[in-house]
Amino acid sequence: MKYAFLFGSNLFIIPSNVISYVDNDETNEFLRIKSICHDNGFHSDLTIDTDLKDTEGRGLKIQDNEVVTSFGYKVSKAPDRILAKGFNNDTVLEIEQLDEESTRRLEPNIAAEIEANMPDAIFRIRGDFMMGKMHVAVDNQKLSIGRDSYASAAISGDSGLKFTPSGLVV
Repeated sequence: MKYAFLFGSNLFIIPSNVISYVDNDETNEFLRIKSICHDNGFHSDLTIDTDLKDTEGRGLKIQDNEVVTSFGYKVSKAPDRILAKGFNNDTVLEIEQLDEESTRRLEPNIAAEIEANMPDAIFRIRGDFMMGKMHVAVDNQKLSIGRDSYASAAISGDSGLKFTPSGLVV
């Protein structure tokens, strides 16, 4: 299976259901897609595992869409979306599986890359959180990792997506 991950206006298409990060020379899982949303008679929901912290250092751990560790987060679930809000009602993490109509409304270079690579599912990720010591902020346009910002990239790779202190590795 191929998955497309949309961080702001940056698209990463990979043959892996895991996004990881490097912290203290150790690779850790940030997100694992366990199942995707299907509405084709064999209905299934988007199911994830994640382990992160907000910018204040409060942890959130979700396994099979169930909150394992939470320090006051409000987590809501829909068949195609997981949303974690913080104390101030700010979005800490949102993972949404896009449908065909939403995909068609993406920027032309992103839509073209999706059409060329034909991923099995497309996920939009937004929020403001920590991956280890790396601050990651994602809105609809931009992905910021620490002081570095990324916009309008479309990259497909042969391995997983890894956030490192020196940048993204696909």
